[in-house]
Amino acid sequence: MGRAVTTPLLFDTSVYVSILRNAAFAAEFRSRYLRDIPLTSFSSVVVQELLAGARTPRQRRQVAALYEPFERVRRIITPSHLVWKEVGRVVAVVLEKTPQFRSKLASGLLNDILVALSGRSIGARAVTDNGQDFRLILMLPAHF
Repeated sequence: MGRAVTTPLLFDTSVYVSILRNAAFAAEFRSRYLRDIPLTSFSSVVVQELLAGARTPRQRRQVAALYEPFERVRRIITPSHLVWKEVGRVVAVVLEKTPQFRSKLASGLLNDILVALSGRSIGARAVTDNGQDFRLILMLPAHF
């Protein structure tokens, strides 16, 4: 079943979208999620992204079923002022080193940076299906 988690976790939107769209993935992932839930927090950025993509009442109920348990136990992580400042620094560095990422900012990279740095600010490891962007973000040294 996998080993016990000892590091806090923060799942990225990509993981929840896979759960919502892919029944086979959701079934396979369920045991890991149940095992990891005691050390898992939910990002308010992920809530926003999921709600923005939920077009029907059924989709909104499915999304709410994902984040509402975390609201009840007060494990919603919202980017602090320090995280927002760090995001600005990371965006500047990323654009300086990889200008081709400019178009990715509009398509979700900014939210990925917010999730990654919010997680890092509480000592959590981000879990994502978008490893390439998260590795780029997290390889930069923290300034908070």
